[in-house]
Amino acid sequence: MATTVDRGDGRPAVTGSGRREDEETARRLIASWLAEAVGDVEDVPGRAAAPYGWQVPAAAARDVVAVARRLAVQGLAGRPWPVPTAAHLLLARALVTDEHPSAAAWTERERTELAGWVAVLVQRFGEDGVQRLTAALAARR
Repeated sequence: MATTVDRGDGRPAVTGSGRREDEETARRLIASWLAEAVGDVEDVPGRAAAPYGWQVPAAAARDVVAVARRLAVQGLAGRPWPVPTAAHLLLARALVTDEHPSAAAWTERERTELAGWVAVLVQRFGEDGVQRLTAALAARR
């Protein structure tokens, strides 16, 4: 089964045909996004580099998971919950879960659980899902 990863502009960026290929494809896409983001910041004269990591307050994993879960299932009453794809899990892990300022203190199980809910958010809402999660976590300060 083929998987297409969207660059975010509506154009397919890469396609894989198997789990290992999909994971490698997603890793390449993430690396290209990160390279573009760093280039964008560093290429602006007089502008400091953006701080590293996801800009949300430190929090216990259970609290972040609860917020992500609530947002991911919002509006799904009586309907089946989406199952995250391998590509969405990789995106969630690399760009959100592992970038949380408290991630180093969390267990692998906690990071995996959060990545699953973030992947569902991304599947359902795209980048807006991450923005919703970021806003909800920032509001908990």
